[in-house]
Amino acid sequence: MIKISKVFPKKEEKSMKKKIAALLMAAAMTAGLISGCGSSTDTSASTAASASEADAGGGTESEPADEGEPYEITMQVVTWGQTPEELEQVESAINDIILPEINATVSLQPVAAWDIVNESQMALTSGEKMDLVNIFVCGSGMDSVSNYTSKNMILPLNDLVEKYGSDIKSTLGELLSIGYQGDQLYAIPSNTTMGGDYGFLIRKDYLDQAGITVDESRVYTPEEAEETLLALKEHFGEGYYGIALFGSSQGSGQFFYDFYEVDMLGGNGSTGVVLDPLSGNKTVVNLFETDEWMNYCKTIYRWAQEGLINPDATTISDDVTSQLQTGYYFASTGSQIPGSDTQMATSVGTEFVQMTMIPAFSSTVTASQGLYAISRTSENPEKVMQFLNILYQERERGNSVAALLNAGLEGVSYEVTEEVGTGKAIVSAKEGSLWNVMIPAVYGDALTSPKYAPLTSDIYDEYIAFNEKISNGRICDTFGYVFDPSEVSSEAAAVSAVVEQYLGLVGYGSVNPEEIMPEFIAALKDAGIDEVIAANQAQLDAWFAAKQ
Repeated sequence: MIKISKVFPKKEEKSMKKKIAALLMAAAMTAGLISGCGSSTDTSASTAASASEADAGGGTESEPADEGEPYEITMQVVTWGQTPEELEQVESAINDIILPEINATVSLQPVAAWDIVNESQMALTSGEKMDLVNIFVCGSGMDSVSNYTSKNMILPLNDLVEKYGSDIKSTLGELLSIGYQGDQLYAIPSNTTMGGDYGFLIRKDYLDQAGITVDESRVYTPEEAEETLLALKEHFGEGYYGIALFGSSQGSGQFFYDFYEVDMLGGNGSTGVVLDPLSGNKTVVNLFETDEWMNYCKTIYRWAQEGLINPDATTISDDVTSQLQTGYYFASTGSQIPGSDTQMATSVGTEFVQMTMIPAFSSTVTASQGLYAISRTSENPEKVMQFLNILYQERERGNSVAALLNAGLEGVSYEVTEEVGTGKAIVSAKEGSLWNVMIPAVYGDALTSPKYAPLTSDIYDEYIAFNEKISNGRICDTFGYVFDPSEVSSEAAAVSAVVEQYLGLVGYGSVNPEEIMPEFIAALKDAGIDEVIAANQAQLDAWFAAKQ
């Protein structure tokens, strides 16, 4: 049975936790949220993974030495493009906590969300020392654990968590399984919501000026969304665009998940997906060969022709918030959770309205926001796991590493406006601080960290209700499975290279899909995508068989 220990944080809500755990049981059974781990998976762990545990220190039983020079932990911190000025102060505050406790310090390494995959892979390929790799899935397949396990870049963590991760285990419960591949744990997820509503956040002032009403309680079709954006475009004229996007191939297919329910099976879509996963569908398909993908590409191409997408979208380096702040974009796209519209309003300086196109559901990827893996280049994995464990401990705010990473430093990043409970508070941003705008709250026990006004203390209860809504029939049957591409690693790498080459062209509407998609599909076939899909299907079938 799935047990979510502290995803729903208030002690007085134990009965609700039990209710939600029972609802989750029918969807996910014994193994876990991402990878059919433990006894419920029959997918084979790779030989390389088993070997790496032996030679990387992941299986050591000796206590790490606490004497001598402190070990410096290098930790990637994902940003939305700008680094808050107080990053070094936050780093210093963290070190004040962890140095006396575990004889370690941390060096925070900021990386933009759209650069983090490439920068991580280049650094790890070169052998650069890195301890904590941020796998920023963002609920939409921007990255995946398999991106690193397939290249033998990260360590298995089973024994390390067993020895040093008691708070990780008690806080996450079976949510920890999101970081598994086969029966090996490779990454530690943050404690966040189980999914998000997909769609747009649209500027309310622009809607009001154009005389358009968006009903936040209903679900819109892509056609209705297009009508809304075109009406705004007609009202405001040339030079205004529908959606602010970030310029990278990783994000260029992001609209697809606003249009269709899809389980990417723990990957980014290139190794196979299950469409309509809430219906019980168990067939793995090549996403790029489906009618749904072609319809999506045609729509985006039409939007580009209609001027709803900036023709320079693939090369824009400004973050989405900065683009919205220019006033020339109507909306942003992505996964929305309680408070997303309020936080966007705070960042941009104007109110936003949510247009939902796909109601929240839970799959391997949508339940994943940020995960941390320990790199093979780490010189002290034991110490790193001790540090990670601290992020999941229930602590007062002033002594909480998770609070520092998720909300910044009191008196510098924010001031407290309302105390809520252990670790929890409603805070207001200090003038000049970018922490709330630029640092996504995806670190450790993020649900119980301080939240920025104008959010209120009700937000903690709203997270509980949101997760309960997802648990009520919105969990994929494939929830708990992740594909292990190790048996087709050469083909998977070749397919990934092809996707990287073509996705930016079709995903932003830069070229007519009817002209480019045949070439794209042929290149995928040549790269071996059919073999990858077949391997994925075989593993999924075995995973379902093991659950009988």
